[in-house]
Amino acid sequence: MKLKKYQFVTAILVAYASFMTFYFGIDLLKTGQSLRFWLTLGAETIVIILAFFALRRRDRLRAKRNEKEIGMEES
Repeated sequence: MKLKKYQFVTAILVAYASFMTFYFGIDLLKTGQSLRFWLTLGAETIVIILAFFALRRRDRLRAKRNEKEIGMEES
């Protein structure tokens, strides 16, 4: 099974967010900035979800367009 572009980009964003959470999140929690930690984590999660759906939609539209072009060439 081939990994699609939107899945690959989403996986990289999740890995990046996880790394940043562990790297900077521990310091934020130790200094008592838990609200900032949770807001940042929530914002990152929302951005990752939106990027996933936007990239998936773009790939689907591109695939439809390619199918139409191939169908036109055969006719």
